[in-house]
Amino acid sequence: PLSTFSSNVAVSEDEIATYFEAHGDAFMTPERVRAQYLELNVATLDPGIEVDEQALQALYDEQASKYVTPEERHARHILIRLLPDADDEATTAALEKADSIVSRLEGGEEFAALATELSDDPGSAANGGDLGFFGRGIMAPEFENAVFELQPGELSKPVKSPFGFHVIELVEIRPEMATPLAEVRDELTAQLLSSERGDLFYEKSETLSNLAFEQPDSLQAAADELDLEIRDTGWVSANDGAGVAEHVSVREALFSEDVLDNGNNSAAIEIATDHVVVLRVVERQEAARQPLDVVREQISQLLEDEKARTLAAEKGSALLADLQGNAATLASVAEAESQEVQTTELITRNASEPAAPVVAAAFAAPEPESDQPAYHGMMSTSGDYIIVALEEVKAGDFSGLPAMAQEQLWSNLNKVQGAAEMAAVLSDLKSQASIDIPDQTDQ
Repeated sequence: PLSTFSSNVAVSEDEIATYFEAHGDAFMTPERVRAQYLELNVATLDPGIEVDEQALQALYDEQASKYVTPEERHARHILIRLLPDADDEATTAALEKADSIVSRLEGGEEFAALATELSDDPGSAANGGDLGFFGRGIMAPEFENAVFELQPGELSKPVKSPFGFHVIELVEIRPEMATPLAEVRDELTAQLLSSERGDLFYEKSETLSNLAFEQPDSLQAAADELDLEIRDTGWVSANDGAGVAEHVSVREALFSEDVLDNGNNSAAIEIATDHVVVLRVVERQEAARQPLDVVREQISQLLEDEKARTLAAEKGSALLADLQGNAATLASVAEAESQEVQTTELITRNASEPAAPVVAAAFAAPEPESDQPAYHGMMSTSGDYIIVALEEVKAGDFSGLPAMAQEQLWSNLNKVQGAAEMAAVLSDLKSQASIDIPDQTDQ
């Protein structure tokens, strides 16, 4: 592990200074600006009006249908199913059965009991044929028309629909109901104010844009005219900012030539729906190299890591040579280095365990010969040196894949092979070519 070597390295002040001198551009603070801005947001605008009853009533009447709950009817039915392509004999039989049910109901039998016994509608039969409340446009037109012609307690004659014959009883009517104005007053008031705010926002945003353009070197005139507060963004870089400067469009404007170099106000920038800002740069800091004192610890850590990596690589390479020369075994190396040998079953390239660097090292190793493992070592991105003893390789088997996956894999392999062959041909042609470039100095 890299940590084994980190405590054994030291970095001198001369090394830090030399590194800083050679890589100073890596420790630059980005160019920054501080800007003033005006913000116009429809949500915070005060239209300065009071909504009167006449306006509320007019809007309520205009949207009357929105506040009306249509009439609904509560019905139950018994269905005698009949296929749409049924012949005359089947139709007659179904109608006779429906008529007999009507007669039994008129004779005093309970609707719910007959529905449970005889209805072919599995969804309602268990509930005594009850369909609950429903409005227009829900049921089949023939069924709906029959229901809305009945009065509570009335029984229909058999009604034919695409599903068969229905015997219907209307249970009750829930009449059309209008929500009173008093209950929706707040909603209507908000609508009216929102509309007024929208109109006001449009007017003010036009004024803001015009004044920012007409007086490009100041936001004061626009602020005075619109009674807006001039605010400060704080320091902003091209890639980072807070508040309104969190928006990429704002930072792009601040670092544009027209705003940054020419000193003009920005155009109105929409950062959300009906929410705009206009900005101007008031202070600028060029990109600059940070002082050595500020980055000393950072450089020291970089150099320590670099030295530790070098030591880890040297140690790992030496151990790998011993293993490959049969001068040691993985177990003896692990014991000497106070490490633990980890073993796996057969794994694939996309295995989630062990760690990805170990998988990569295993698939980079040569195939083992006879019963001897093949050793391979490599540095991981974290700086640890990994040694793998590859003991077994099992070739992949396309035959176990779905046909489409096999076809895709063969296609990919053909593309790779074709690209390799083309690269070889081009390389060969280049090696055989002789190109003369005439000397044009005398022409």
